[in-house]
Amino acid sequence: MTAPAPGLRLDGEPRFAWRGVMLDVARRYRPIADLERFVDLLAAHRLNVLQLHLTDDQGWRFEVRAYPRLTEVGGRRSQTQLGHGPRSTLDGVPHEGWYTQHELRGLVRYAAARGIRIVPEIDVPGHAQAILAAYPEFGVGGADAVRERISEPWPRFGISDEVLNVEASTLEFIGTVFDELCDVFDSELIGLGGDEVRKDRWRADARTQELMAERGLANEEELQSWFLAQVADRVRGHGRRVVGWDEMLEGRDPAPDAVVASWRGPVGAELGARLGHDVVLCPDLWTYFDYRQSDREDEPIPVGTVLSLEDVGTFDPVPAGAPSGFADRVVGVQANVWCEHLDGRDRLDYAVFPRLGAFAEVAWNGGPVAPDDFAARLPEYLAWLDAQGVAYRPLDGPRPEQQRPGVPGVPRDRADRLAELARLTANL
Repeated sequence: MTAPAPGLRLDGEPRFAWRGVMLDVARRYRPIADLERFVDLLAAHRLNVLQLHLTDDQGWRFEVRAYPRLTEVGGRRSQTQLGHGPRSTLDGVPHEGWYTQHELRGLVRYAAARGIRIVPEIDVPGHAQAILAAYPEFGVGGADAVRERISEPWPRFGISDEVLNVEASTLEFIGTVFDELCDVFDSELIGLGGDEVRKDRWRADARTQELMAERGLANEEELQSWFLAQVADRVRGHGRRVVGWDEMLEGRDPAPDAVVASWRGPVGAELGARLGHDVVLCPDLWTYFDYRQSDREDEPIPVGTVLSLEDVGTFDPVPAGAPSGFADRVVGVQANVWCEHLDGRDRLDYAVFPRLGAFAEVAWNGGPVAPDDFAARLPEYLAWLDAQGVAYRPLDGPRPEQQRPGVPGVPRDRADRLAELARLTANL
């Protein structure tokens, strides 16, 4: 086992079986050498799951031998959004990259040797623009209509309106993709996404409405659940089960054996637990490492709410007031690293470290860190990060080379986000 990073309190037995990090390589491709380095750093934090977000509107990174255009077309975009919000621009710089099945098998072995399992994720039925740039026949409205709307993976960020159609041929296409995914990755759990599915195209499409009626589905939420259930059945045929974001529970429950990754605070976590699902907690207010680290004006591309090192340390996965039986369903916690604005290794380092140190202690010990004790040990941990060549965020703010002056962002207020989550929870 890899020796733990000095300065972190990771003794005894871990509280959670799933101590993970999700890394978004769809928005920003990273070479295998960078992923191996990241695995080494995770292992030193006694984390044991790396979820790879392999596909999204902005890129497809997994070689599918039956459908080569997924990487040939879906693995390239002409440019990328620079900044966040209405003042963002496009950088004019092409971005491309994808992983061969051979490379990924090697990464799986590399991670396993360090006590880390890799959970792959293919995001369906939304976040589908990279798929449809390559194979427009799987979109809503027919191939010609899709070609008129899109020609490449989305250079912008956000949530595209594009969604897969629900024809039998599309389900067979997706089934083949997951067949190959299960052949490459040996994880018991396979990610199927299921989040942020824009349903307007389904609502406006006569053929989709006809198929819904044939299948006895009352609305588009039930259609999403039906679609995900077909994927879960295909994965189950390989002796695996799925993990998906908490939106997959909207409509019908698509798979009784699914693991729910709850990013919207208590919304999906409590519902998933109540339905008997295992739950991985990744609430954005404590675990989204793309969120800004202070309200200073020199924070690079400020997005999301403030999530400081100290804030991460206050994460209490199973608080005393949790619903009855909730603790029994929580199998783990996960930090999510969305990479829209993390366009290089140093930018990734800046976003993840040293916040990952506090998260690792929460994941191992099961509750918030003692702030004074953690602060006393922090210099030793930071010295270790320096020795590893990690370009972390200094405690007193970003260094000049870590700033992004002139690149706009859109900060969010924590109180507003808490109120939004309360409204969602009230509708459970």
